Amino acid sequence: MQLKSLIRQLSATFEINITTDLVHNPEIRQVQFVSSTGELQANRLYLEPQANQLVRLSYGWHGQEQIVGQVILGTRITTVIAGQNQLLKLLMTMGKCLHHDIELQAMINTLAISAITADFDTTLAQAVDLLQNPLAIIDLNGQILTRSHTTQLNGASIHAAVESNKVGRWLLDHGFAPDTPNFLTQVYVAQDQLSAGPMLITPLANGDEPIGYLVMPALNQPLNDRQALLINAIGQVIAGSLVKNQIMPTAESQRDRLLKMLLTERQGTTFADQFAEQGVQLPAAMVLVRCEPLADQAPMILQQRLQYLMLPKFQQVLVATFNQQCVALISIDLAAYNQADFRDTLQLITQQADCRLIVSQHYSNPEDTFAAYTVCERVAKLKTVRGRVVFSEDQFYNLALARVNHLEILPFFINPALRLLMTYDTCNHTELVATLDTYLRATCNLTRTSTQLYVHPNTLRNRLQHITKLTGCDLRDAETCFKLAASFKLQRFLERNQYRAALPIPTRDELHE
Repeated sequence: MQLKSLIRQLSATFEINITTDLVHNPEIRQVQFVSSTGELQANRLYLEPQANQLVRLSYGWHGQEQIVGQVILGTRITTVIAGQNQLLKLLMTMGKCLHHDIELQAMINTLAISAITADFDTTLAQAVDLLQNPLAIIDLNGQILTRSHTTQLNGASIHAAVESNKVGRWLLDHGFAPDTPNFLTQVYVAQDQLSAGPMLITPLANGDEPIGYLVMPALNQPLNDRQALLINAIGQVIAGSLVKNQIMPTAESQRDRLLKMLLTERQGTTFADQFAEQGVQLPAAMVLVRCEPLADQAPMILQQRLQYLMLPKFQQVLVATFNQQCVALISIDLAAYNQADFRDTLQLITQQADCRLIVSQHYSNPEDTFAAYTVCERVAKLKTVRGRVVFSEDQFYNLALARVNHLEILPFFINPALRLLMTYDTCNHTELVATLDTYLRATCNLTRTSTQLYVHPNTLRNRLQHITKLTGCDLRDAETCFKLAASFKLQRFLERNQYRAALPIPTRDELHE
């Protein structure tokens, strides 16, 4: 953009005093701060902050400095932070005139895509390459993190510029605290008593939760408009990489430890206090969920996806990794647990996260969390588990059967009535076994059973009477129906465990040896 056009566009936002006639009209490609060591370069507009909220503008012409005039940042600026925000606004306003959004967004997209799989060191090094200046990361207390020195660009200088000048304390003193409304707005730190050179500082946040600051001291390259336009978006990518690689703890990660505490500690005398310390309600009604990836997902990645998917759908969710397995604790009352909506919600989550969820029995005592975890682990080992959402209470009978050492013993517990009906169906090409199974699954409801079998109610009654005549079983007796239903479950258990009648009958009972 030509200099005169840039000044004209800038004057729509800032008051500018032009001190000389603009004899030349060079093309401006970059705006940067004046460097005490660098030579004036063509196609650049230089900024030099001065007293009384003034910024001098100049450019180079055949190696000679040409003064343009002064920009007035404001006459009613009463705080340092406000003045520096105006200075940042000036730099960004010029940058938006000179740089295309598409070009800058492409750079950020490339960095963000790489950060999904790259480790933190790689992501930080790529950010340094984009900004051409070293980067530091400090926590909310102003303490520099050891991981911030992984870049090869002036690692020692970062430490000197940040730690010796106490950036964290300066930010707090100037009102840039995590609990202020403007925390998520980047701030520019000018040349003052804080630093020997200008810096860019942008907050790091996990969602809306502040976790620290990204600091770029202008040590290698003078502060320029491109850096000002990129720093905030780069900070968002850096924050995501910090959380993903578990380098910087977040409030969510602190809450994850609460779930691990329930899984490892048996005494609950301090549970309420530790939950309250993290601003979390100790649940009084809950289920534990074992989360199994169906695709090639690391437990940590699955944990992040489930946090994103579950948090909006339930009152309170804690998701953590325990023993290399992703687990979740969902606060839910018994009535909601027994509703079809709960199962439907879990089913949708499994499709979105490509995983299987094994849900514990509903319980109300937090000290029972490890017991719930043990049940989920045993259910996961069953060969009878089918589907993406598995409720442990539905697998109780299979869990009990799995504790029997010999599959060869179990067939003896199949009710003789069911054995007789299976033989009768084979010989007479009837469907008495399927009829009885459907009848028991329909809780002995004649109307529901006939609908599911697509037969007339009278046909169903005739079949049930025939079953009673063959077996002598009273299908109106609850205990008899329970025994027959248990036999069907046992039969399916044997089938899914690939029982073969040819297997030898055991000659000794290992349970008593």
